[in-house]
Amino acid sequence: MVETRTCGFKLAGEDKRISYVYDEDYHAENSTFRENMLGSKGGDCPSYVTIAYAAPDATSAQQKLFCLSYDKTTEQYLGFEEGAQNAYGLCKQPKRSFCERVNASTTAATSIAGFGSGVVGSAVGSTNVAGVSVVAHSSGAYILTGTSGYIAGTLGTIGTSALAVLTAPATIAGAAVSVVALGGAVYVCSGTN
Repeated sequence: MVETRTCGFKLAGEDKRISYVYDEDYHAENSTFRENMLGSKGGDCPSYVTIAYAAPDATSAQQKLFCLSYDKTTEQYLGFEEGAQNAYGLCKQPKRSFCERVNASTTAATSIAGFGSGVVGSAVGSTNVAGVSVVAHSSGAYILTGTSGYIAGTLGTIGTSALAVLTAPATIAGAAVSVVALGGAVYVCSGTN
């Protein structure tokens, strides 16, 4: 029998109320003892549900690339970032480099992934190309990190659909940028460190 649960959280000043399909085995794999005992920080949704809401195109393995940025004063999530999670799904070392889905084009995501696999090779790993760090994650995601100028130059060599990612407002704001291509979507993570 399918069990549907409803929960809520506050994200960037907006109250969200969502329903999700609860799976006991999946919950056991993706939540921590601490979060189960003490509860989530920004609402009553498990952190993996909140991250899935924020990055709906990512697989569960790819969602582990992201963490939630949390403001203790306002008791809300400010957004999500690329980074390691603590026991509550929050960023272990918050950078205030918020991620935003900027392109749902499979063409752009495929172009970036193709570039990444060509640079790194077929094995999971990383390399540097002209000021851009390229990482192939075990989940199948490709992450390009560098300054917005270097990223723009790199994406310019890939093609116009990939370069269009950099026209997003999230990219213009910060000097340090990460572009995460996963599945059929592209996320840009930028802001102030």
